[in-house]
Amino acid sequence: METIIGFSPHRVEVLPFAEKHMQGSDLILLEEPADPYFPKFLEGSLSADEYLSKKDFWFPGFAKESLKFLKCLYSSGCQILQVEPYFEALSIIQNAITRGDDLAEVLKRKDYREVYEAENLATGKLLAYYKATLEEDFEAIIGKVIEFSKADAERFRLRDRLRAEAIKKILEKNRAEKVYIEAGTIHIYFKKLLHIFLKNTCQVKHAFLLEPVVKALTGKPWIFPPGELLTLRFILKRKRNPEVEKLLAARSLIYIKIIPKEEFFPTQEEPYPHLKAELKAISLVNKLSFEDCRKLYKKLFFIKSWQDALKEVEKLVL
Repeated sequence: METIIGFSPHRVEVLPFAEKHMQGSDLILLEEPADPYFPKFLEGSLSADEYLSKKDFWFPGFAKESLKFLKCLYSSGCQILQVEPYFEALSIIQNAITRGDDLAEVLKRKDYREVYEAENLATGKLLAYYKATLEEDFEAIIGKVIEFSKADAERFRLRDRLRAEAIKKILEKNRAEKVYIEAGTIHIYFKKLLHIFLKNTCQVKHAFLLEPVVKALTGKPWIFPPGELLTLRFILKRKRNPEVEKLLAARSLIYIKIIPKEEFFPTQEEPYPHLKAELKAISLVNKLSFEDCRKLYKKLFFIKSWQDALKEVEKLVL
């Protein structure tokens, strides 16, 4: 069994690379919670627009464009499954709370309880960060960013473990010769777990789908933004380094102010708009010292436009 993990952001510009890797696959495992409407779309009883109208998508353009070639692959005989147990469990818990069900009864199931506890911890740390931003103590804000990142890392570790366990069960029962597994770029731990879980079944390979473009621009297969680097340190249980953690946390606060929030679409003139914008933002914040971030944070706090925030950072760096 040939198995490959495709690391990619959910951007339209990555889809030609994803489609290339998916071609010839017998089984595709998407990084999405199972949706009862998805099989109906694949089978043709629901149109793409009808399926898309059933729920909100973080990246609707990406979702719409990806459905086109997924339908073609399904029609050619490829099996396509949505596998994301963490968010499936979270949805069940949220629906139970909305209905007023006995939550204690729901949480008797171990994985549901783990998801509930991980979400509670991360949400609490995020609220503590938001509260800290109302004050002017930059050091305290950075401390809350780091605390949230640690909690978020535990959430990612659980999410990766639950997904790896679910995929292991699927592949043990499946006779597919070529398997493609979709994963976001931060899910390095997921790759490690799959290597361990499937070592007696198949060799798991991986690819950063935009690597050819990133390598041509930077010489590296992939470049993580500072916030993801900070979280990855905790996900992978790296040795603690307070100075590095503080600097990454500070840079992450500036980074999130200067990246585009809207969904861009590739053009002939600019085929990789998101990637170019993100690489530029990473390059800029990587030049900032902790004190630079302190000054910029106060200046950027009330700036809503990422374009205007970007100009302020460029003034300091360039």
